[in-house]
Amino acid sequence: MKILVALHQCMDLGGIINHTEQLIGGLQDLGHEVHLKELVWAYNAHDQRKTADWLIGPSGIPHHQGKGWNFKKENRIAYRGGANLSGAKQKLERYDMIIWTVPVPSKNKNNLANNDWPELYDLPASIKQVAFMHDGNAKKGNAHIMVIEHFLSGLACVHPCALNGSSFVNTPRTMVVNPQQDPIRSVYSWDEKSPGFVSMQTFKAWKHAHELVGAIRFMKPKEGDELREIAGKGIEYQYLTSEDKCKDAYFHDDGERFWEAALENGMEHHDYWDVDEVDMYLKQARVLVDPSWSNNYSKVGGHFNRVVVDAMMRGAVPVARKMGMGTEVFEEGVHYIGIPQDADLQEYAAIVQDAGNMPISQARDMRREHVAILPMFDRKTVAKRLIDLAHENVDVASTQGQRDEAFTDKVSDQVFNHFGVLI
Repeated sequence: MKILVALHQCMDLGGIINHTEQLIGGLQDLGHEVHLKELVWAYNAHDQRKTADWLIGPSGIPHHQGKGWNFKKENRIAYRGGANLSGAKQKLERYDMIIWTVPVPSKNKNNLANNDWPELYDLPASIKQVAFMHDGNAKKGNAHIMVIEHFLSGLACVHPCALNGSSFVNTPRTMVVNPQQDPIRSVYSWDEKSPGFVSMQTFKAWKHAHELVGAIRFMKPKEGDELREIAGKGIEYQYLTSEDKCKDAYFHDDGERFWEAALENGMEHHDYWDVDEVDMYLKQARVLVDPSWSNNYSKVGGHFNRVVVDAMMRGAVPVARKMGMGTEVFEEGVHYIGIPQDADLQEYAAIVQDAGNMPISQARDMRREHVAILPMFDRKTVAKRLIDLAHENVDVASTQGQRDEAFTDKVSDQVFNHFGVLI
């Protein structure tokens, strides 16, 4: 098939970048022709001229973990206004299948009064359309998917939180996990790996990176080749490192800032890591710490991050919160070491360091469990599941959206007031 992966403009793409690149790779592995294009509500779409240390993945388009893709004009589709919109639809109609990796435009000022976007989905029925839901925040951030839900053959949700959080959508939906390349691979032995840890994320509030940074003060002094590497940036990084805007919660009781204390006790901070750097550090470290959790998300379902699977693939043991990992796919003590929700920073520090020094027999048992579960994340398996969803060949959750009149009215008002679109 000729497949388009369509991307509405979006800030802070984060894991969507790796997800999209590996999904494209999986589709290509299955023999499909795949193109990635960005949809732009503008009269013209020019070359982007970002600067970064670009990587080239399966899409063939330069990308960077912090800056997204650097699209050329030919990979951007402008659709503002009658003639542009007609031309955009003609381009979309050249494909057998369209995957909306960012399902709908953002409700930001750039899309104020954008009433063109729903027309993009009104395509011949022979063109299968599926959309991805990447988080459990659909009711707040993507509820306007209701406008175009009837055009979709299926909704692919990357974890239980996304699946359950999309229950209001009137379209078949199922879990289609994050794709990975060659998830079963040889790894360094436990003795060859550093007893230290690595951690990487965009510093958002729900990622709770500050908890890990705060715990580093209470770790024993570094020895030998121990790693204490944290990578990534974002708004909470700015607060943690700010001289005059550091949040009160980011200070120890004696007034020392979390960030300074962590640096003094051996933390090394890095900018966003590219895929090669992620690979290198996870091969070397025994432990990956994923500090993220959310009260709201955990009520909906597990919202484990891609990086946890990255770690398992490379022989690193994840340390994480059950409120982030959930219970549907991964089991605490079997696939990862859990941090109790009420753990203080000293307990947090001890759990991370103990994980890096676990007996080799325990590490071997966890590796065995990782090898058993990793095949479900293989990018070819994921790509096939997505195609099966588009063609109604997989088990799906109820196709009837769970929403009441009050919710529908609220979304209708929001969509009309922002986009000028009627549901």
